[in-house]
Amino acid sequence: MGIPNKTKLIIIASGKPKIWDKFPDLGPVKASEAYTGTFHCLSKTYAEKFADSYLILSPKYGFLRPDDLVAEPYDVRFTMKGTSEATIQLEELKRMWRGLQINPTELVPMLGGEKFRGLLSSITDNKQTFDFPLTGFSGIGVMQQKLKQAIETGIPLNSTK
Repeated sequence: MGIPNKTKLIIIASGKPKIWDKFPDLGPVKASEAYTGTFHCLSKTYAEKFADSYLILSPKYGFLRPDDLVAEPYDVRFTMKGTSEATIQLEELKRMWRGLQINPTELVPMLGGEKFRGLLSSITDNKQTFDFPLTGFSGIGVMQQKLKQAIETGIPLNSTK
C-alpha cells in the first residue's frame, strides 16, 4: 500500500549549514548530500516519502536534482532587495524551469516560507500552480515539527494555496 495522493514533484529549499562546514576539504558532492541543516533534512525526508522526485532550489545553482553535483561551499541567499552577482539570475531560473518540462496543470508543493511564493510566480510567469503547505506556521521550529509529524504518521501536510 503506497502513500495516498503521492505527488510527482516537491521543491525544497537548499539552506545552511552545508557539508563543507564539517568537512572543509571535501570536494564536489551530490546535491542530496550537500545541505545538512535540520529543516533541509526534514524537507528532503518528507519529499522522498511523499513524492516521486524532488528538486532543491539553490540561490547559487537554481533547480538541482538530487544527483546533480554541487562543486563547492557557498553563502548566497535569495533576497527581496535584489540579487548579488553570486545569486542565480531570474532569466536563468526561468530557462531551467522550462527545461524541466513540468506540466503546468500539475500542483507543485514547495517546502519553504512565504518568500518563495513570489519567486516561483516570477520564475513561471504565474503559469504553474504551487502549494505551500508550511505557510501559516509561526517559525522554523513549528515547520520542522509539522514535517517530522507528517513523516512519522505517513500523512502528508494539508495544502494551503
